[in-house]
Amino acid sequence: MGVSRSRARVAASVAVVAFIAASASVSGASALNVTSLEETLSHSPERWTYWSNTQLTEFVQGMERGSPDRCKAYTIGESAMGQSLWVLSVTKVPGVIKPGRPEMSLEGVPAFLYVGNMHGDEPLGRQLMFYLAEELCAGAAEEPAVDRILSSGVVHLLFSLNPDGFDLKTRGNANGVDLNRNFPDAIKRKGNLTLLGTEEPESEAIARYAAQLGTTLVGATLLHEGALVVNYPMDGAVSGSKVRREANPSVDDALFRYLAQRYIDVQPELQRNPEFPTGKVQGSMWYPVYGGLQDYLYLEIGAYCTTVEMNDQKWPDEVDLPRFWKQHRASMYAFLDAYLSQGITVRFRANEPGASVVVKAAGASLQVARAFLDLEAGEEVSVHFPVPTGAYKVAAEWHGDDPQHPELAAAEVEVRPDARASLTLARPLPAARGGPMRAAGFVELSDASSSGPSLVGTANGERREEGVPPSRPGERNYRLNVQGGMTSDRQQPLRDAVLQNLKNRVESTHNASWKRSHRAQEILHASYFSSGLMVFLFVAIVVLAACRVDKTPRTRARGLV
Repeated sequence: MGVSRSRARVAASVAVVAFIAASASVSGASALNVTSLEETLSHSPERWTYWSNTQLTEFVQGMERGSPDRCKAYTIGESAMGQSLWVLSVTKVPGVIKPGRPEMSLEGVPAFLYVGNMHGDEPLGRQLMFYLAEELCAGAAEEPAVDRILSSGVVHLLFSLNPDGFDLKTRGNANGVDLNRNFPDAIKRKGNLTLLGTEEPESEAIARYAAQLGTTLVGATLLHEGALVVNYPMDGAVSGSKVRREANPSVDDALFRYLAQRYIDVQPELQRNPEFPTGKVQGSMWYPVYGGLQDYLYLEIGAYCTTVEMNDQKWPDEVDLPRFWKQHRASMYAFLDAYLSQGITVRFRANEPGASVVVKAAGASLQVARAFLDLEAGEEVSVHFPVPTGAYKVAAEWHGDDPQHPELAAAEVEVRPDARASLTLARPLPAARGGPMRAAGFVELSDASSSGPSLVGTANGERREEGVPPSRPGERNYRLNVQGGMTSDRQQPLRDAVLQNLKNRVESTHNASWKRSHRAQEILHASYFSSGLMVFLFVAIVVLAACRVDKTPRTRARGLV
């Protein structure tokens, strides 16, 4: 037995050495075709340290001064101790940032939000965002892959949601509250996601900010530590259990798995993590979380929100910061590319007050849908779906006085790699008295990746070229006033598709995926049974072995001593 144990130890040691060697052999892999940006940052010790909140303020203000046509720095509120919550927005889309003017025009431009340091003792994402911001704001944006991202949308960087916790090196904020359990929860509150007014100031600030971004906010990613995995909704278990793993996939589960894979594909470390062999996990199948920001942004705002756990160890040593930047850099760009540079952008208009419009896109691998309720007459809305490449059927349904018979406009588009298909769906023209309803309204089709004129079509199929898009007087106008935070010309009236059916979300999601959930539970219970059986057999073998030893002739044994 001693020899066998020694051999097992040697085998385990060899396996560990082989694993480390394999890790080292691929650690330098890069992707997203940004290899020409090998290193734009100096290697001075000052850079590879965790920057203070004062340095954070100086950094974002310096980025705006250095690139006023591309970068805008502003605060969205204050922490419990009165520290500013700084955001740096970066884009090359014309007209969004106007140097010298204290506002940004965001309507119709897809946006993505990185959120760092939500837990004060998890600063890695916060620090890596400094390096990302410097590249985006500085000359690195001339790299074609990065230029494509910034020309496609807006990147919002919220470096530290919990600056007080960072100073205190605590998980919670200055009041000891875990901010990632501080938001309205759809399961616990039966679909009611209204803020109670008792949330922490940091939670209220980001909730207000996300609501003001509205439909422009395509996606968001929360950067955490404590594991190495990409996590996606839903985080809460249908049963409300706090400990039991339960499958609770969202209606956009296929899209989330695709988006998570985009982050994983360019990072070898995520691809070989034995704890999470696929590199990703649906939230409630890891451990249930209630009141988290991820589910709140997804359900309330409609943003396709994910969470990246960037490292097993919290607050890693500063000496390892260059390695972590190299590890996550390509992945952070890959997310921006997936959310902003590729997909389908749909514009539509509400012709009457109180109208509701459902926009759908269906492809071979997934289906997505968003609903917009209680629109105002003449209001124009833009929605972006960050979907994979392929052919899609896109439709908009106008629900008016007769919700059982919506008016439909449809089109077909092709999503190409690193390109965005853009189209406008118009409500069908009213039918002549006694005549049939015209089945399709539209269609304007354009490729956002090209600079040529768009193709505009009418309901009867005629096509013509137009170099200048038509004016849209009813378009909502989002403005970002950097002196006073987010403002808009009126309150945000929209609710996401999920919110429309939120009172039935728990039941409908569970019913829609009951087979997968039931199967998952069967597998889980079977694993429990198998584990218990193995433990029982092991104990039985030990007991039997002990009994055999007790039955040996004791007198002869004593005589040999």
